[in-house]
Amino acid sequence: MKMLKLISSEKMLVGLVALIAVGMSFIYLGKGTESPAQMLQTKPASSAVSVSETKISALEKELENKLKANLSLMDGVGKVQVSVSLSTGLKSEYARNQNVTKNTSKETDKAGGTRETTQVTENNQVVMPNGTSQPVMVMEDRPEVAGVLVIAEGARDPKVREGIHTAVQTLLNIPSAKITVVPMGGV
Repeated sequence: MKMLKLISSEKMLVGLVALIAVGMSFIYLGKGTESPAQMLQTKPASSAVSVSETKISALEKELENKLKANLSLMDGVGKVQVSVSLSTGLKSEYARNQNVTKNTSKETDKAGGTRETTQVTENNQVVMPNGTSQPVMVMEDRPEVAGVLVIAEGARDPKVREGIHTAVQTLLNIPSAKITVVPMGGV
């Protein structure tokens, strides 16, 4: 019976890889229809999105690895797989040098009328230390976790499942509703 499940799992994996390969080829072939001008216009926007997604993916992987390492050390957990989904990336706030200049002038004409003119100039620049290209960071917020899925061999035991749930909640400081713990394997 286990051999049958293993063979069907391998067939599903091969089918999934083939489906991904076909999808990637459609994406690649679809890009060939753009003119050079269209390619130049779309590249900056797509590269900015991919850099952001890459940073979020790297943060997710880092959290997954840390959680997996900690959970696998717990008694009764066994093999464990962790997936973390972030809803935001790192939020950074940089020091700014703000200057506001206000000039007011009053003019009186020969007929006795007055005119008041106010000119406000604002200058808001990010503080850069001398000789560096990195701005001065005032604060950095952690990304917000959208959800965590833990698949563990020992999750069949309610005490182990509760321990995993509590550990994830404590490590990430997230509400219980964002955590799902399920047993690994088939029925």
